[in-house]
Amino acid sequence: MELINGDWDASPLPADWVAALKFTDHFIMTPGPTPRHLRDTLINSFTNSQLAELAIGVGLFHGFSKMLIGLGREPEEMETTIIPTPAMPSGKIEQVASSPHEFSNLFAYIPNIEVRWRTLERSLSRMEALPPNTFNVAKTRMRNLLVANKTSEPLRTPFTELDTLAIEMSEYFTFDVRGITSSVRSMFIERYGADALVQLLFGLALYDGVFRTEATQILSYPPNA
Repeated sequence: MELINGDWDASPLPADWVAALKFTDHFIMTPGPTPRHLRDTLINSFTNSQLAELAIGVGLFHGFSKMLIGLGREPEEMETTIIPTPAMPSGKIEQVASSPHEFSNLFAYIPNIEVRWRTLERSLSRMEALPPNTFNVAKTRMRNLLVANKTSEPLRTPFTELDTLAIEMSEYFTFDVRGITSSVRSMFIERYGADALVQLLFGLALYDGVFRTEATQILSYPPNA
């Protein structure tokens, strides 16, 4: 752990590890295309499936870490535990994606992980604590903030009070998750319930990860093109 200090140019770690750590820094601090020199190093160091797993993994770790902060659990209040990166099960999943998905290009080389990601997304939609339109408004706002290479998708109006609050929380989640303060959480729960807050932050975590992954363009399909 003491070697993971941000001083990558002087790091004794292997070059492919350093490239992965530089990518992690870029992913978190600068949503946008991966710099060409770093992208070339990554492509020369990892297979397509490894790159996809790296990007999606960083995205989910980052998104759900922010979800915890949004729910009021600051990192210094949590125990630090070092665990290995989760490995894929040795057995194959027989289920496959039955139809194209808006993020299918990101999972082209990791179909087993796509099945799990879709399961998370379905579980999210089945919570039903938020009106579907409110959730879609928050998702669209986050896409427009993070994926700059795409034409912004217009938000459907008129907005309800809940829609407006969901947009504000999407913006906080993207740029400064600590803007979701205890008073904001309390107000949200008082008006709409704790389940609605959990569903919103769960969704923001999921889409923050996948939209940042898309923004890096590390998984353009095919990624070596």
